[in-house]
Amino acid sequence: MTVGIRGISPWVVAIGLVFVLGPQSWAFAQKGAKISVGDAPSVKEGAPEFVLVEVSDFQCPYCGQGTREVLPQLLETFVHAGKIELIFLDLPLQMHPNAFKAAEAAACAGDQKKFWPMHDLLFEHQQALAPAQLPGYAAELGLDVPAFQACLAGGKHDGAIRNHIRIAHDLGIHGTPAYVLGRRISGTDKVQVVEIVKGVPEYDDLEAKLKALLASK
Repeated sequence: MTVGIRGISPWVVAIGLVFVLGPQSWAFAQKGAKISVGDAPSVKEGAPEFVLVEVSDFQCPYCGQGTREVLPQLLETFVHAGKIELIFLDLPLQMHPNAFKAAEAAACAGDQKKFWPMHDLLFEHQQALAPAQLPGYAAELGLDVPAFQACLAGGKHDGAIRNHIRIAHDLGIHGTPAYVLGRRISGTDKVQVVEIVKGVPEYDDLEAKLKALLASK
């Protein structure tokens, strides 16, 4: 006798895979999942179909390593060449007391079109992310500091950051960094997940995965 699974929630199927096959099956279960990236910070040239989502924590040392050792080459080879869109999702970990406020600082800088410069500056100064130090970085970037401080104090981006956290957790990502390879779903704000890479990858390994993604058109 054959028993079908029609009508069963995809999440039940995914959980069942993890139970039967073990934790390594979770990434497999997430392949094909669709996530809404909304107006998450991104950098691109043109309108590339494929995306790389950086899931990160500004206070995480491994995230800083990835920012220094992996992202510059990715930007040069794939993003600035118009092949890949880079999207950023926050996942501030509870073990890092300044990470959430740093995420808010980057988002507030984004209100003044300086998310990525603030992103780089925060990673450059990972040991100095106390809330009192953040307005100094805003000043260094030439931002309107009173507006930046009002944004921070008012928790303007709190909800968006918590939504990023939910998205990451739904994908089984609970540590940083992680890199989600996917493709844009035309006409929507959604990305279909193709693969999730956890931890800091060797650049050559991530480059090979991105080339394989591009070749799948």
